[in-house]
Parts: sequence; structure tokens; C-alpha cells
Amino acid sequence: MKKVNKFEEVASLPMPDGIKAKLLEHLIEPFGDEESTKAFWDEVTTTLYLIEESDNDETLSEQAEEDQHFLRFVSNYPEWVLLLNDDDCPWLLAVAIVTMEGGGVYCCAPMNSPTFPVAKLTDQAES
Repeated sequence: MKKVNKFEEVASLPMPDGIKAKLLEHLIEPFGDEESTKAFWDEVTTTLYLIEESDNDETLSEQAEEDQHFLRFVSNYPEWVLLLNDDDCPWLLAVAIVTMEGGGVYCCAPMNSPTFPVAKLTDQAES
């Protein structure tokens, strides 16, 4: 699992290029452009968790308790869940708002992941 707290770190995440392009598009959309998105992430606590293909519930359970808490929160109380289509394997992107200022927790993962967040969020995904 990878965790990023800076918007500019999203571009270096290990994921298919097509999925990464769609992910960036969805992250930028509410703010209008990349600079505004970066400014928001810097000002308001925002985190993106990338569940990798090699992750399973056991590897997630080895993460810090705070990270496990946020993964449970986004799994149980998502604002929305999107399907990021790809020729090989679709991915899901979910977000939960966790602060009064609008800070959020994103979870992005391949749909074939056997982890609890994916199992919980799959039926809510919209393309």
C-alpha cells in the first residue's frame, strides 16, 4: 500500500498510465486546475491510499492504526465511488470527507483486489 499526502506525489504512484490519467482528472475536477488542487491539498489535510495488486487484508492490517482507521472510514462512509475503466482491469476510486474544512481520504485500488475496502466498495462503484 502507498500513502500520499501531497498532490504532486500522485503522479509517481505505481499504477497503469491510463488509470493514473483518469485518477488525476477526477482529483483535479472539483478544483478546476492542477495548481488549485495542489494548494487545497497543501492547506487542508488530504490523503490518498493506493491499494496495490500485491496487497491483501493481512498486509493492510500491518499498516499504522491511523491508516487502517481511515481505510475503514472510506469503506463505510464514502461520499462517492467511481469506476476507472481500463482494458486490463478496472480500478475504483472512493472518497470520504473527514474534516470540517473538506479534507478527504481517497482510496484507489484495482477491482480485482481481495482486500476489504474493495470488497465493501465494489457494489457502490459508478462508471
